[in-house]
Amino acid sequence: MSGVLNIIVWIVFGVSLTALVYSQALYPLLMALAARRKPAQSPPAPIDWPSVSLIIPAHNESIVIDAKLKNSLDIDYPSEKLEVIVASDGSDDGTVEQALAFEDRGVRVLDLKPRRGKASILNDAIEAAHGDVLCLCDANVMFRPDVIRKMVVHLSNTSIGAVTGDVRLASEQSDFGEGESLYYKLERAVQLGESRFGSLCCVDGGMYVLRRELYRKLSPDTVLDDFTTTMNVVLQKRRVVYEPAAIADENGTPSWKQEFRRRVRTTRGAVQSIRRGFFPSIWQPIVLGQYISHKLLRWFGPFWLIGVFVSSCLLWNTGWGMRVIVLAQGFCYLLAGLATFSRPLRESAWGGVPFYFAMSHVAMLVGMVKSLYETTHGTWERTDRQLPVTAP
Repeated sequence: MSGVLNIIVWIVFGVSLTALVYSQALYPLLMALAARRKPAQSPPAPIDWPSVSLIIPAHNESIVIDAKLKNSLDIDYPSEKLEVIVASDGSDDGTVEQALAFEDRGVRVLDLKPRRGKASILNDAIEAAHGDVLCLCDANVMFRPDVIRKMVVHLSNTSIGAVTGDVRLASEQSDFGEGESLYYKLERAVQLGESRFGSLCCVDGGMYVLRRELYRKLSPDTVLDDFTTTMNVVLQKRRVVYEPAAIADENGTPSWKQEFRRRVRTTRGAVQSIRRGFFPSIWQPIVLGQYISHKLLRWFGPFWLIGVFVSSCLLWNTGWGMRVIVLAQGFCYLLAGLATFSRPLRESAWGGVPFYFAMSHVAMLVGMVKSLYETTHGTWERTDRQLPVTAP
């Protein structure tokens, strides 16, 4: 290679490797260490608990809706302060009829037709809700009895606008569970550190609470309603925090192919949010730094991987160190490829971790490409449901 080209290749290698290592390893490590150095402070319980509207958007959730409503009615929160709303998005599988059987126990059912997507359903349900605090969740997420108290208590701090909890995926139900399990352990460590020193960039959409006055109406074609809602809270200069003691349980995605499609759509939603300006302002330097470190650099992860691989191959003859880097990448990608066709390998730590890492980044790349020529919609086909996990 010519001298100039050689310099360019080294720059690509250095930038890509730095961005990759920082976003995937160093930043999570820094957040984990930060959380350990600044222990959590338990806020005192309020004398008068605020009213809460628990909103359950549902499209064809007949498999889980009975268990979800029984779970919701068993929540340990003052009954006169808790409103449970099922907002059906054009369900035609008996979900509405099943939910109506709980009306005599105080459940409100909104049979919204035709199907328009989760963002529109949330807008309508929140407009109909009466609570000062909104609790938004998925129909297959089963709460521990004290979960709403654990989250709502943080709202006694006026600087906090939203709180999310620990939604534990039953990864053993998936055919890619090892990689997913490690990913969520890292994600929770990052959330804990961000929560202590700034603000989360995104709640867990499966379960979170926010002050009603901070909710902003979503565009009907919004893909990432949870991320957009989080950014709306942050842009109003309120913090979003994580409460690890607020625990819920959720079934895992059964197959990696469904997870791949979900990741593609999530990435398209990420591109949509960037185009619409849903990110912290420069006047919020800590949260902006967290957004770049946790979200933006990760979303561009496929390009960092391509940059490292291509540049390191071009630099093969520069020494044994670069050859080790190339061979290590090749070995990981080989394991990921083999795990694609071998479920036992995919379910092992050796194959599952590189598989999940590679699969996620391929899905992100596909999502970015699709964002260039496909229009996003508010509706989509959710993953298959299983009988729900029973929360202890």
